[in-house]
This record gives sequence, C-alpha cells and structure tokens, in this order.
Amino acid sequence: MFVEKWMTPNPFTLPPDTTISAAALEMSKHHFRHLLVTESGPTGKKLLGLLAKDDIARAFPSDYNPFSPQPTEKIVPDPISKIMIHNVATVEPYCAIEEAVHILRTRRINALPVVRNGNLVGIITETDIYDALLDMTGANAAGVKLIVESDDVKNALVSMTQLCDRNQLQMLNALSFHDKLSPNKVISVFHFAGKTNSRFADDLYKRGFRVLKID
Repeated sequence: MFVEKWMTPNPFTLPPDTTISAAALEMSKHHFRHLLVTESGPTGKKLLGLLAKDDIARAFPSDYNPFSPQPTEKIVPDPISKIMIHNVATVEPYCAIEEAVHILRTRRINALPVVRNGNLVGIITETDIYDALLDMTGANAAGVKLIVESDDVKNALVSMTQLCDRNQLQMLNALSFHDKLSPNKVISVFHFAGKTNSRFADDLYKRGFRVLKID
C-alpha cells in the first residue's frame, strides 16, 4: 500500500510572503492543522516549508487567540517564512504506508508532504494513515471477521486459502503478525464476504487453528 493512494493531492499552499495573521485566517477558515509553504516553478510547486497550528499560535500575543471566530489580519504582519519549518521531512508517492508511519513516529510529527521530482504533489497525515489501516484490515466493511492463532504465517495463509476454496468463501483481506506476548504464535485476521458454516469451523480446528474471535 503506497502513500499516493491515501494522500490528499494538490494540497492548499501559501507563498512565503503571506503574513502570519493571514495564514491564521486560512487555518481557521479551512480547519487546517498544517499549511504548506511553496513557490511556483516552471514544472510545479517547490516546497519551501511547513507551518503547524502551534507555530502560528506561538507567533501571536499570549492573550490573543489566532483561531478565534473573528480573527484579524493586522495583529502579526510578519511573513510566515520567519516561523515556518524549513527542514521538512518528505516522502515520495510510492513510499510504503508503513515507512511513512515509521517517519511520523520517529520524528514525532503528524504530517508529511509528498513530493515528486522536487515538486509538491500531496500531503499525508495521521488521519490518512488511520483510514488506510481501517481499509487494509476491513474494519469498516460488511462481512465476517475471523481472528485466529496459529504456529506460523505461511501455514495460516495457505491453509485459510485452501479452506476458503473448499467452503466456497470469498476472502476479502488478510493480516498476520506475531503475538507480542507469545512470540512463537501468529495472530491472523481474515475478512470474508459471506458467512462461515459449521464445516468451516470444524476444518479450522482440525488444522490446528485456535479461534480467538469471529463476528
């Protein structure tokens, strides 16, 4: 699963000479948590920096709420180039989702601009990552979800595929990982389009699966 499939393409941007107060207005108007600062080039937008809500808030007087219902452009006339983050972590469109998660976690940030050939093409946030996870696990889809314990990943995937063929079940997705509490065991989550039957349950038991949950 790649970043390109979950990013927001062609995100809203501001030029570096935009005033801090004007940037606060845009954040308030669009309910943004981040703003990207760019300049136009011959082939697209070049990323110059990133602004978070905290960066904006720190630039205002302590007794003023920059995101109030009646903000003003005249409080902080300095350009956003003075407070933006210059050394911005970025990813490319074909970066794997798990690599993007690793960058977000290790750098303790919650958004990554996406660039292609030096030009800004999108942004991916923590919320986008959550949506990707829900989709990959089938959490929001209709059907039956089965969680089982087995001895290894290969056995879980091969056996479940065979059982689906035998019982005429359509597998929508599968996810396997080692149990932290029992490293020699594998937890697998399978999502099926239709309901299972008693024969399927018997086959699971005979093949050594321990059913943890089915709904």
